[in-house]
Amino acid sequence: MRRVLFSIGRLEIYSYGFAVALALFLGLIWVGKAVEKRGVAKFDQVVDLAIQLFIGGLVGARLFYVITEYSYYLKNPLAIFKLTDGGLSFFGMIIGAYIWGVLYAKRANLPTWQLADIIAVYLPLGYALARVGCLFNGCCYGVPSKLPWAFAIPAVDNLPRHPAQIYAIIASLLVFLVLWLLRENRYFPGFLFWLYVDLYAVSRFIVEFFRETPVIAFGWLRVTQAFCLLVIAATTAYIIYRFRRKTGVEKDASPDIPG
Repeated sequence: MRRVLFSIGRLEIYSYGFAVALALFLGLIWVGKAVEKRGVAKFDQVVDLAIQLFIGGLVGARLFYVITEYSYYLKNPLAIFKLTDGGLSFFGMIIGAYIWGVLYAKRANLPTWQLADIIAVYLPLGYALARVGCLFNGCCYGVPSKLPWAFAIPAVDNLPRHPAQIYAIIASLLVFLVLWLLRENRYFPGFLFWLYVDLYAVSRFIVEFFRETPVIAFGWLRVTQAFCLLVIAATTAYIIYRFRRKTGVEKDASPDIPG
């Protein structure tokens, strides 16, 4: 399902692709300015890192989607390489970009976790823009609903459906607000990044109740929700561990005060 947003001669610009490209462009500007302001890196280094993150994110997004839809791709293996037909996972993008980005940052002697924390603040805005593209494209739609704000997706059917894309946009903006308010409170290197992953997983778990996606257990648990629960458990445990470790180190380092 691809919807043309506008055309320039014979060149057709698709709504989702345009939204993602806009998110990447604005993200590069926002992160670049924030990085230079903090003296963490130069803008050209941010551009190089962005290219690496894009490559890693694209590969991860496609692989994760193929894994979740393995039954289809086992029968149609060549379809794995047809990116024009869609099929990208945001979770996969985060994992792929994280792995590839960390490896590149270490090779380039960049402050990995300082950059990760800055990037994490703006990720929710980019995600919200991408979901605007979904809204115009008619993908990632919701389950049927009789609520007054429900609307039909003509490319699917005429049933009024939950505007799951709008729910995702609102949730992502709330995540951005939290990260923005905490952007100066860097409790440990990587705190904002892992907090973003945690909050994204929580918001995605909730939004999935309203999306038209496969169910795998108990009559309500969806594939993505099962993965969200694993991510929430792992990231929450890690954040708590780092807080406790930091508190323990500070106590050990504090001088004894005679009574």
